[in-house]
Amino acid sequence: MPLPSRRPCGRAAAFALALLVAASFLPPPAAAAAPDLALLRALREQGRQEEALARLRRAAPTVAEDADLLLMEGQLLTDLGRYAEAVGVLTRAIALAPDYPDLHLARARALFFGGRHEAALAALRPLQATEDARAWLLAARIHFAAGALDRAATAIARFRGLAPDDPDGLLTAADIARRQGRVELASAYYERVLEAPGYEDLVRRRLAGLEAERRRFRLTVRGGVGSYDDGDRDSRREGSVELAWRWAEGSWLRGRLELRHRFGATDTGFFLSMERPLRDGTTLELGLGATPDADFSPRIEALLGIGHRLREGEGALGDTVGSAKLRLRRYSDGPVATLELGVTQYLRDGAIWLTTALVQTRDADGGRDLGLAARIDAVPRPGLRVFAGTTLERDELARGTTRARTVFAGIAVDLDDRLRLFLDLGITDRDDGGLRRDLGLGLVLAF
Repeated sequence: MPLPSRRPCGRAAAFALALLVAASFLPPPAAAAAPDLALLRALREQGRQEEALARLRRAAPTVAEDADLLLMEGQLLTDLGRYAEAVGVLTRAIALAPDYPDLHLARARALFFGGRHEAALAALRPLQATEDARAWLLAARIHFAAGALDRAATAIARFRGLAPDDPDGLLTAADIARRQGRVELASAYYERVLEAPGYEDLVRRRLAGLEAERRRFRLTVRGGVGSYDDGDRDSRREGSVELAWRWAEGSWLRGRLELRHRFGATDTGFFLSMERPLRDGTTLELGLGATPDADFSPRIEALLGIGHRLREGEGALGDTVGSAKLRLRRYSDGPVATLELGVTQYLRDGAIWLTTALVQTRDADGGRDLGLAARIDAVPRPGLRVFAGTTLERDELARGTTRARTVFAGIAVDLDDRLRLFLDLGITDRDDGGLRRDLGLGLVLAF
């Protein structure tokens, strides 16, 4: 029997040997190219963060081992508002290079923009211990955003001790002084920043606003008339004059004189109130009023209000502010207490804001009523504000109270930088059978 041919096996072996020899002369497969850091920086400066991030992440193994590339990734994520991701990336980078100051600073920024103020300040402490000026500047801005003006002033003073002529430091110092009501000091800082290139437009806008803030008084004069459709009741008329004094940033003292004519009688009332910002976005409001020889108005009334920023926001979804107001009024028929719990949501960088509230009223007979209120304000352009809303609550404009449903709308127009004119219209449907139409007109003079 003939032996099997070995020719096929020999051919296979020769082919495998040829492939091995050829492979030894081929270049190795190309590794993923490392990102060009200069190009990424250029894309970021042009506002092309998405493109820069995509280029960066195509070289994932390279990025994971390079602190500079991780820093760039964290900065891009922060620019894009992806703060939690940015913090995660920068935390990994710090594990690779714990002594790299820029990483700690970038991580603190991402925490700050993400609303984690205390964590951001903690992230800055290692840099503050080494007298890194940038850390003190960012700390000042964090305290400023939280409304802790004393701490902000201390931090910016430390920064200016290290970098006295830095324009960002001067700008921040001016903003802090302005919020504290130190208008002349703020103006001096702004004037110095004007000399720095690239800041002129920004500072001139700040100075224009500062000029308006020099006018610490607001005089408001308002008149209104309301007529009933049943013809059985006299038209109601009212007028008021209010003088408000701003003695510090956000702090107001107001005195108001009111004349009210209803039911064939006229009442003259006085009301004094104070509004004062506290720390960390909290505002306190106190008020006390009286109507001597009142016929239908509250003989005495008191107000206690608290407002607090519940959430910081920016861009399309801005700050969320909560409020609680307790009003106590004593009428000839007895006391009336009202508790109002509200929430205001700001939108589109403050160009629109929505306010809703629950209103609990306890009347003179001990009865309880739950009311609702909703309102929208919008600023379509500078110097013009429009508003509209509705309420369902107790109407305390008669002897005692009665339930009323109201819809209203209005407009306020700045005639110049000192004078504002406003107009409002309302329709109120009362449980006692009366439908009332109201018209109000007034002006505000700043001086």
